[in-house]
Amino acid sequence: MRCYGFITVVLVQMAVLCGAELTPFAIPLEMDAQSPLLRAFEPLTENDRLSAREHFITSDGRRVRLWGVNLSFEACLPTHQDAEKVAGRMAEFGVNTVRFHHLDTASWPRGIWSRDGKTLHPEALDRLDYFIDQLARRGIYTNLNLHVGRVHSRQLGLPQADEDYDKMVTIFMPPLIAAQKEYAQALLRRTNAYRGMTYAEDYAVAIVEITNENSLFMWSAERVLPTLPPVYADELRRQYNVWLKQRYESHEQLAERWMKDSEPLGEQMLRNADFADFSAGRSAPGEWVLEQHSGCRADLKKAVFNGREALVIEPRQISGTDWHLQVNQRSLGLRQGQIYTLQLEAAAQEPCRVVVSVGMAHEPWANLGLGKQVELGPEWRTLTLTFTAPQSDDNARVSIAFGDCDTPFALGQLSLKTGAEYRLEPGESLEAGTIKVFVDTQSPSRQIDQMAFLAETEKAYFDQMYRFIKDDLHYRGLVTGTIVFGPLGLYAQSDMDFIDSHAYWQHPRFPRRPWDAGDWLIEQKAMSDHPDEATLFRLAAERLAGKPFTVSEYNHPAPLDSQAECVPMIASFAAVQDWDGVWLYTYSHSNNAWDRERLNSYFDIDTNPAKWSFMPAGAVVFRDGSLQPFRPLATGLSTESVEALAGLHLKAAGDMLAAIGPAAKREMRRFGGSVASKAHMQWDVIDGKGLYAVDNDRCRILTGSTERFHSLTQGFTVKIDQPAKAAIAIVSLDGKPIAVDSRRLLITACGRCENTGMQFSEDRTTVGRNWGTAPVRIEPVVGHLQFSADSAFSGPGVVCHLLNADGSIRSSLPVSKGRVDLAAAHKTMWYLIERQTP
Repeated sequence: MRCYGFITVVLVQMAVLCGAELTPFAIPLEMDAQSPLLRAFEPLTENDRLSAREHFITSDGRRVRLWGVNLSFEACLPTHQDAEKVAGRMAEFGVNTVRFHHLDTASWPRGIWSRDGKTLHPEALDRLDYFIDQLARRGIYTNLNLHVGRVHSRQLGLPQADEDYDKMVTIFMPPLIAAQKEYAQALLRRTNAYRGMTYAEDYAVAIVEITNENSLFMWSAERVLPTLPPVYADELRRQYNVWLKQRYESHEQLAERWMKDSEPLGEQMLRNADFADFSAGRSAPGEWVLEQHSGCRADLKKAVFNGREALVIEPRQISGTDWHLQVNQRSLGLRQGQIYTLQLEAAAQEPCRVVVSVGMAHEPWANLGLGKQVELGPEWRTLTLTFTAPQSDDNARVSIAFGDCDTPFALGQLSLKTGAEYRLEPGESLEAGTIKVFVDTQSPSRQIDQMAFLAETEKAYFDQMYRFIKDDLHYRGLVTGTIVFGPLGLYAQSDMDFIDSHAYWQHPRFPRRPWDAGDWLIEQKAMSDHPDEATLFRLAAERLAGKPFTVSEYNHPAPLDSQAECVPMIASFAAVQDWDGVWLYTYSHSNNAWDRERLNSYFDIDTNPAKWSFMPAGAVVFRDGSLQPFRPLATGLSTESVEALAGLHLKAAGDMLAAIGPAAKREMRRFGGSVASKAHMQWDVIDGKGLYAVDNDRCRILTGSTERFHSLTQGFTVKIDQPAKAAIAIVSLDGKPIAVDSRRLLITACGRCENTGMQFSEDRTTVGRNWGTAPVRIEPVVGHLQFSADSAFSGPGVVCHLLNADGSIRSSLPVSKGRVDLAAAHKTMWYLIERQTP
């Protein structure tokens, strides 16, 4: 890391993790009015209306970066009194945008709908009107989500597909699209009584999002779309056959194209494919491996299962993560471009899902052309899957992953052979309109057609909704569709005003029942230690050249020991990548506990000092642009050819980071300095200990293993024994270079963060329902900050203010010879350094 010789940081020993003394630090709803920490704000005006070019631009030509938070469910609808307090607190901490999320999911008082399910509740609308006005008066833009959790199918008497909130079916089912338009019209044409204009006209309602995390290419699409209820399956098949008739002149032409890739099947490649060799005392049959990760367990045996001899697999402990349990065979040789056929026979005691895949048996464990979720039931099923290897590999593996399966199942025989025999299924006819959208065995040509159809169907939906919102409802703000799901998802979003994405580091997993508050796991991994797995690079790969890019949901959830790295990392990474908006998920889910003093969930940041305390520094780094971009790193993917993108989507398994290619990935990972901004970034791991560091002459961000901070170059040295991990942000509050003429410097520092009496499991992967009580506590960082002798902060008249949790000054200490002491006894994570001399 480059340095400019004006600061030395030395952090000294703290107690070890098991005996660390945490200190209460509950940040209140109403801060001290005289706090030097708080930011001034001005109301939004017509000059602040946003438009989208390469970045967000106001009416009077200023670039704006959006630094914000989400509100979820009932938190979108505070009382008038609370609305004033919450809006004020957000503005004072640097927030200039709020995303209203899950507003449409429930009936009043948790959401916007009346009990009849058909009209919007008057009090909910009044609260929303007032809150939007209060936010605007404090310089905060509104981002309205339209479809998030509303299940329109219930009101329309339609069945629900196997995905919450009508996802996927809302994209192609005409009655559901019409219902979405009705809701958008009811909301955007409403006149806000407190602002005297409709939502569609209001410059404060800067963004409308069509639908949340919703795509025909989303994570559950391969499982859900082939098993749609008949009314949806029939409509999608009807649209597919119309599309095919526009593409092919005859059934014969279609059949010739789809079957042209057939080639005779080769020899069996798997060893002990029928599992006959299963010696006593072994955990798995010969040539096969049973992998068990993260405490998961399973037993394998040869036995009769549902009438036939088979390999019976009995899960004993699952985690909800597929790969944590798997049976695989390795040392298989694959050739790039070769077509393969994998066939397996399987059944299960109860309906369950397993994942059948072919991938590398070594780092980086990449997929090699096949990864399919398979539904099993009591009836024996023979499944035939074909794939084309995207690259050659001498140590590939076939794997059956079942870490999300909690019932016994069995495998009869597997085979893997070169070649494939493609044919249309009985009864399929282009003229009769009976071509199926989903079949088990598809040629590459048929797959490309299927994917292109889904992509064009999805793009048509988003373009239709965009034009309805803009042209019919006369909305004057910005419209985005949903987040990016691979190359074809990017294609569908390519005509929106900007591109958006979401990411979470170590999102909680629910092994048995979704969102079970007593049964969840979170892996204790710091992202600083795992750059190869980091969500940030995937996000960067999802940009589209020439359009603004935002991340409207981001978090490192509680109770991660490393959660304090969340805000410093996303703010600094977004700044160096030159993104246009970041929303932390979420400020709160509740509207009746704004003044609580404890963590109450994985995501709420309003009372989480490990997140909320870093928001002022994050605003300086990202929103104010104190950390300038290193270089533009837009992906440069062309979205002109949907067929080419379909091939890329299949080859990369929907992974945008893989899709942009090795050269772009290397460039993205090659951090360096920028002469113009005098900035530098470092992210590496040595002996399992990671360091993420970014700096220029106005700010410094450090996260990760603190014993590695000493690796930073001249004048900025860190030596520390405890805490083992911490996050530190040092920012100039007046936007001036720290070494030369800055007069106000904010230091924010934190290790762990948890409630009083929080009860962790032995491996610290869960607290179940035992979240503890107030007050929330932090692990202070102990040490000292040493300015170089020629720094302005080494002269006379320099004072260090220790700030309380409400931002008030607890005490002020003179800074002698440029040394600022950080101590546990100070019971703070905020240090404000001021030069008071002329």
